[in-house]
Amino acid sequence: MKLSQLLYIAILPVVLLTSCMDTREELEIKANGSGTLLVKTDLSKMLEMMKGFTSADDLQKQGMDRAFDTTMLMKDYVDTAKSVPADKKALLRNGVIHLIMNAKEGIGKFDIQLPFENADQLQNLYASLNSSTGGLQGLFDGMDKGKQLGGTAPQDGGKPDDKAMPQITSVYDITVKDGSYIRKVNPERYQQFTQTMKLDELKPMSSMLGQMNYTLVVKLPRPIKKISNAKAILSDDKKTATLSADLMETFEHPGLLALEIEY
Repeated sequence: MKLSQLLYIAILPVVLLTSCMDTREELEIKANGSGTLLVKTDLSKMLEMMKGFTSADDLQKQGMDRAFDTTMLMKDYVDTAKSVPADKKALLRNGVIHLIMNAKEGIGKFDIQLPFENADQLQNLYASLNSSTGGLQGLFDGMDKGKQLGGTAPQDGGKPDDKAMPQITSVYDITVKDGSYIRKVNPERYQQFTQTMKLDELKPMSSMLGQMNYTLVVKLPRPIKKISNAKAILSDDKKTATLSADLMETFEHPGLLALEIEY
């Protein structure tokens, strides 16, 4: 199986369905304003569910009868992605993807690590990841257009499927400055999110997969002085805040993952 096929099979469901997976977002901001955004997605529940609808022959045909543990540099793919603008490519090309897939054992991990140099880059990075034309959804548009799971592969020069499931992070305005981190709900984008998500249709899938959480971790260079969300847990040195919420509840009450920090 070609690596590009593996990427398309494994990454497309992540891009389309991250809103319905256990996800951990870790943001580390250093004293000079640079840092790393790390998003970890656990695909294990999805793979277990898929096993109930997929035969061993089907797994073999898809090339998913073998275990994979692969690290990929995004620069190897981003430069040839046709639907990603040049400024977005610059933001994403230094990223690293770590993919673990073992469909037989129901184990799936997808981690993406993205470095940034300053607060402006970080804000642009968030905007790029949530953009239909600038983020991961468009990054792999050139990979094996015949392999599709959960969406429609774009044609040459085309855009990704506009009906793809939006990410929960897209409903937040994120502002980062020296001494503050603000994550606020954008009412207009949340309205668009709810219209696209169709929560009534998602609930049956949620019951099959079980509880799914979104965990946000913010690591800062100095102790936190003030924090808005009472459910956030601070580390002993008060430099790290951790906030976790059930995804289905967050879809209906996005304020559960809203957060304002002064440090």
